[in-house]
Amino acid sequence: MVRLTSRSKAAGAAGQKGPSQRLQKDAERLAKSKRAEVSTAADGTVTRTKSSRRKGVESTQTLTSSEGKGLASTVEYRKQTSRPGRQSETQFVDERDLLGRRSTTSRTETTSEKNGKSRLTVTTAGADVYGVTRNGREQTVDSALADGSRSATHTRSSDSLGNAHRASDVTTVREQGAHTATRNERRANGSQLETSSTASYDDGLFTLGGGADWKKGSSVDRSFLKERAADTSKATARADKIAERAGKVMDWLGLSPAEVSSEVDPERMHEKTLAEGEHGSVSTQYGVSGHQSASFDGRGVSATFNREARAGVYAESSGRVSGRYGEASYDARAKAEVKASVDARGRLDLNGLDASVNARVGASIEAEVTGRASTRSVTISGVEVDASVEGHARASAEAVAEVTGTVQITRNPPTAIARGEAGASAVAKVEGEVRFSAGPFAVVASGYASAGAEARASGVIGYEDGKLKLGGSLGAALGVGLGGSATVEVDVRQIGQMVKNAADVNQDGKVDFWDATAAVGKTAKWVSGWLHPPSPTPRTFVRTTPVFFTPPMVMSWSPWPIPKLFNVQSAR
Repeated sequence: MVRLTSRSKAAGAAGQKGPSQRLQKDAERLAKSKRAEVSTAADGTVTRTKSSRRKGVESTQTLTSSEGKGLASTVEYRKQTSRPGRQSETQFVDERDLLGRRSTTSRTETTSEKNGKSRLTVTTAGADVYGVTRNGREQTVDSALADGSRSATHTRSSDSLGNAHRASDVTTVREQGAHTATRNERRANGSQLETSSTASYDDGLFTLGGGADWKKGSSVDRSFLKERAADTSKATARADKIAERAGKVMDWLGLSPAEVSSEVDPERMHEKTLAEGEHGSVSTQYGVSGHQSASFDGRGVSATFNREARAGVYAESSGRVSGRYGEASYDARAKAEVKASVDARGRLDLNGLDASVNARVGASIEAEVTGRASTRSVTISGVEVDASVEGHARASAEAVAEVTGTVQITRNPPTAIARGEAGASAVAKVEGEVRFSAGPFAVVASGYASAGAEARASGVIGYEDGKLKLGGSLGAALGVGLGGSATVEVDVRQIGQMVKNAADVNQDGKVDFWDATAAVGKTAKWVSGWLHPPSPTPRTFVRTTPVFFTPPMVMSWSPWPIPKLFNVQSAR
């Protein structure tokens, strides 16, 4: 059953306008159309399809609706249109989650060709369950130049909260005589907000959550590459002859495979405890570690080399306390360290040389703490429950510089090329999480804040894929971010067990008519006890006036005990 029509009035409340509203109306018309072909799948999904052709324009519409748990449902509408020189495809999705919260997304993709240009345009719009609306547009234009081609992609997006983001990616390829020059420039600037929401019920656990991730920054990246075709047949033939002779020499020598490896002496890594107590310690670590290896397999030599130098200060602390109401504990760690490492590997054989090396230097500071507290368990309606809270916080800052280089000289395929890349980055981040639970209920919340900067450069020179290459790139990025999420979990099975135990008055393991009878009896007993409290200690006094009291025979037939107001004993 298509539920879109019955919910169409809610579209205005959700702030649906423009393309989304137009697509929704198209979906509603298809849902009411008597000419549409209708099919129903085994899982209850209903699909309506309608095709038409008019004045050279072909269109196909599809509407699919499905039902989920609770109030969850999904309605998806698609339309494909084709006409000379232009094709378009649209999609509209209307979703309801378990609680009936609504979100919509729409997408229109259009391809056209005109005046030697190919244009692809994608527009998007949507609204999440929180009422935040978003719009986006991306356009890619491929055009031919007198001496090459140009491809440009421009993207922009915005939302109802004031965030706006723009990005571009432009690539130009030009033929300059025997050379081919490729230039690329990428830019991005602005802020973006992404939201998420969940509402699910699986295996007795109901979960409701949501989150947001906000980022703001700018980046730029430029690169160029020049290529020229080259004939290497003569050099390749010469290399083949040398390799053949070298192979014969190695066969004549009859060298057997061998392998050697070793580790840096562990004593070169020093550890020292500066302070140590019942609840924590402070220590330092400094020194060098690593390994090296080389092997010969009869045709070539492979080797690896690794070194790491590290110096740091580390602190740890923990504690625990317990009492009549529960217990609490904490764990805390902090460190500040500097690292430098070199990692190289390569192989030399009859086909050539393939080697790489990576060097990295970095400094980091990090601190984190985790705390927990919980109450003792109590039994409620036959189920043990307790309450607890746990929190975790972490702060870090890191600065890294890295250089990577590769060299490849081979005869098959013919290659003689060197590549290199260098980069530096600095990132600071603070994040935390807390979890609170009480019996069948739990809440988890988390958040973070970050800031960072990055710069990169790369280069290439040599011969590869039949071309001489010379190129390089420069890039930089700067950004900040904020985010958070919260989730509520409810253990429905535990609540059901507590309710069942409370309803099982006579404690026979099932809930039936006799539990109602037992409940009436317990209620009557409680009312009787309230109307007829325990008699006070008898007192002796002189009666000067008549005292009225309930005769015993009244108690014999009354369904409810009538209280005795006094216990009288005449004085003699």
